[in-house]
Amino acid sequence: MDEELKRSMFEYYRQRASVYDEIYSGGGPASIPDPQAYCSEVGVLANIVKRLCSGDLLDIACGTAFWLPHYADKCNHITLLDQSKEMLVQANARAASAGAADRTSSMCADVLHHDFGDSRFDCVLVAFLMSHFSPEQEATFTDVLKSIAKPRGKILFLDTVWNNARALTRDKEGLQERTLPDGRQFQIYKKYFTEDDVSALSRALGIDLTTEHFGRVFFAASGVAGEGDKPPKRASCTSGSTPAVGPSDLGARQAPGRRH
Repeated sequence: MDEELKRSMFEYYRQRASVYDEIYSGGGPASIPDPQAYCSEVGVLANIVKRLCSGDLLDIACGTAFWLPHYADKCNHITLLDQSKEMLVQANARAASAGAADRTSSMCADVLHHDFGDSRFDCVLVAFLMSHFSPEQEATFTDVLKSIAKPRGKILFLDTVWNNARALTRDKEGLQERTLPDGRQFQIYKKYFTEDDVSALSRALGIDLTTEHFGRVFFAASGVAGEGDKPPKRASCTSGSTPAVGPSDLGARQAPGRRH
């Protein structure tokens, strides 16, 4: 990824900090016109986060720390990492509101270039970050993950799903133009995940990823560091998972160059 695009992406998310959370209710740059689907699946993801996240936790590209209220009670320490100071202002305020400020530290850094030293974590939450990495960046990041998760440490991915509903307004992978509320426009790189993509991520990490949820909007996949190279498996229905939209569900078509 070239430096100009990286700067555009960093600036876009920096400027979007105050309204970033509207995506979770189907607002802002949401690409599926069904706010209820977003709200419903956020509830599913929140329960997964609550169930799996604990101990000494690192929230990578934490943004506004939207998920913190769902994991804070089970964490003895929380580290919030984001490249945006503006996002971290929102994140630290959320930690204070959740009564977790005394157990929370924050770092303003680019995770691909940050030196974690000897720091190791019981749990690493990676929410809506993988979908912004080029293949080269993803390879670098998987090496970072392997180095910072404790043996048998948990890794939880949350991200966006590719299906026919998305294909109506987006390409599966590539540049997108994003517009701020004030009309300013930025380019970002974005990709969406199929279940095969989750399998590829599992192989790249060399861990067994369990698909906790694969819905119309979002997915969640979890693994344990050092647990071998196996294909991802499905969690039981009790996780609240919902099926992906199939090829015939929406009669979708893909058109290059579509924008929100």
